[in-house]
Amino acid sequence: IPPTVAIEQRTSRGGRKSTVGTLTEVHHFLRLLFVKLATQHCPDCQIPIEPQSEDAIVARLGREYRDQTVVMLAPLVLNRKGVYTDLAKWAASKGYSQLRVDGELLPVRPFPRIDRFKEHTIELPVGYVKVSPKNEKELRERLATALEFGKGVVHIQTGKKIQVFSTKRACRSCGRSFPELDPRLFSYNSKHGWCAACYGTGLQIDDVEWSDERARTGAEDNVLDSWIEWLQIDEACPQCEGRRLNREALAVRWQGKNIAQYASLPIDSLKGLFQGISLKNREGEIARDIVAELNSRLGFLGEVGLGYLTLDRSAPTLSGGEAQRIRLA
Repeated sequence: IPPTVAIEQRTSRGGRKSTVGTLTEVHHFLRLLFVKLATQHCPDCQIPIEPQSEDAIVARLGREYRDQTVVMLAPLVLNRKGVYTDLAKWAASKGYSQLRVDGELLPVRPFPRIDRFKEHTIELPVGYVKVSPKNEKELRERLATALEFGKGVVHIQTGKKIQVFSTKRACRSCGRSFPELDPRLFSYNSKHGWCAACYGTGLQIDDVEWSDERARTGAEDNVLDSWIEWLQIDEACPQCEGRRLNREALAVRWQGKNIAQYASLPIDSLKGLFQGISLKNREGEIARDIVAELNSRLGFLGEVGLGYLTLDRSAPTLSGGEAQRIRLA
């Protein structure tokens, strides 16, 4: 379409959580690339995450929960929207009378109607078991059942505390387990990925005394934006160092870099990196379409003269001309 049609006279650039990467959707494809090919590391030990055996989980339970009674929970749904009546019927068919929905035990018959548009976490309480040497047989049986239903993941509950164990992803040093990589982990617009101290803005807002509760919770981005502008906050968040994402997201690396490091490169440098990249066998098959899309979008940005920008550049800091050329690209 002609540029005169593509470019409007308005100069709106987006809110504080909008960046060059999100405006151009390049960040979305980077997120996909990281989910498919990156290696997760423990944010504390900086060790690559690898599978953990059932024996290792039993040994760790014995060390950490000796002589305590725990609840074995099989995670069935993690932060997904829906009503899940079929899941309740399935649980009933397996002989279970309750599901734990967002931390609350609910009967499977009749299963209450839950909010279709809210993200839910649903766990199956496999049973209570006391962690002790004489109960090892029962412990192993309950664990095996929970891992089967939870597809390799089990949640251990004591009081209000929940600890995750996985046969798929765990740190061999500290034993901490991690869920499967999800694109939302790399989004600073999602509570799953954003830095909890700055809500994905990259700015130091932790010490601010908010007179508007909505702004403090980040529930409404437009309210948060107006407060940041009014208070003239421009210091980088000390927890994420302005990178917007939480420690777990920043501990995932592909070819030696985390997603924030790629986002901090000028578009021309990033374009050269992806054009010169050599991916073989399985990696090549998985990344082919994603890399092609990244090259295309980065190429367009270069053609309109924006090769000097970085993907993590905040949208409100763009000039009117830069915002219009991004819209054109």
